[in-house]
Amino acid sequence: MKYFFSTLFYTFVLLIPLWLIGFGIFVLYVFSFQLSEQNSADAIVAWTGGEYRIQTAINLLEQHKADKLLISGVNKTVNPDSFLGNISDEIREKIDLGYQATTTKGNASETKTWILKNKFNSVILVTSFYHMPRSLIEFKRVLPNMPVTPYPIWPKDLTESTAWLHTRTAFHLVKEYHKFLIIKLHYLLEDYIK
Repeated sequence: MKYFFSTLFYTFVLLIPLWLIGFGIFVLYVFSFQLSEQNSADAIVAWTGGEYRIQTAINLLEQHKADKLLISGVNKTVNPDSFLGNISDEIREKIDLGYQATTTKGNASETKTWILKNKFNSVILVTSFYHMPRSLIEFKRVLPNMPVTPYPIWPKDLTESTAWLHTRTAFHLVKEYHKFLIIKLHYLLEDYIK
């Protein structure tokens, strides 16, 4: 019993620095995504679930960064007018709503169907900055050869020195780090079994 607890203790002590190093690399990866005003594509895709995703995607559409927009993962009980806001009929006609997705993997699948149906060759992906790494994994899983430009949504308080560390942003980063590890391991094992 003493050997068991000793082994458990040293395993735990070893895992903590590995977790911290991995988390640090994840955060650096997340912060490597930069907004670019120069990028354009055939289509824009916004995956629902976070603040400002839909409005940012609509803004990009209005700036002519693409000709079409898919908002994936729309709640079937929500009236589209409540989140589309005051937009022109011309812009509204360029927006498609996807109601099937309820997860990030579902977003990727719904996006794939829409892209192939419309024969698009490039896409701008709009989602929260902390959600982007996992989103890209799922996206590239279903559309490995599709050029995708990440367009991350950053929290407004991120520019206020280190104040963001005291907000829910830190919680989101830790949570997404674990989800990222799980999905990465899942696909590595899946590919290995194949």
